[in-house]
Amino acid sequence: KTTGEEEIFIASSNGKVVRFKEDDVRRMGRSSSGVIGINLDGGKVVGCSTSTEGKYILSLTTKGYGKMSVCDDYRLTSRGSKGVLTLNATERVGDLAVMIAVEGNEDILITTNKGVIIRTSLSQVKIAGRNTQGVKIIRLDDDQTISSIAVTEANEEEVVETPNEETVSE
Repeated sequence: KTTGEEEIFIASSNGKVVRFKEDDVRRMGRSSSGVIGINLDGGKVVGCSTSTEGKYILSLTTKGYGKMSVCDDYRLTSRGSKGVLTLNATERVGDLAVMIAVEGNEDILITTNKGVIIRTSLSQVKIAGRNTQGVKIIRLDDDQTISSIAVTEANEEEVVETPNEETVSE
């Protein structure tokens, strides 16, 4: 849900993100086909977020590289444009797999195409400029790629209680 006053971020697998004002999209009926949000230029849409969902843009590649960038690093463009580079997608780091707005204090669950799931804190993910590759977040085999992520609340450390001497029976 949006209020009509947010900014929309849409990302393409070729590493580009378009940022535009929500009021650039005209109101339409339920059966209309809509308007173009991003010129995909051979890619596919891998993420969409609003400016109220977080202060950072989290970008992850298919080969396990990722980073967070401040939302204000992305210049405002018009909808339907090709966007600005968010991640320098190369053969080594892969294509952009996921883009989502985050606050930076959450945990993420990363799922691969082989069913491997890891949980990591976003406090361990590098905050970097918009046009960089990022750092290795998850180590993957050659035939593995990131397929999806989920953002969750930060995992509090579990306190393990040890029984005191009075309660231990022999």
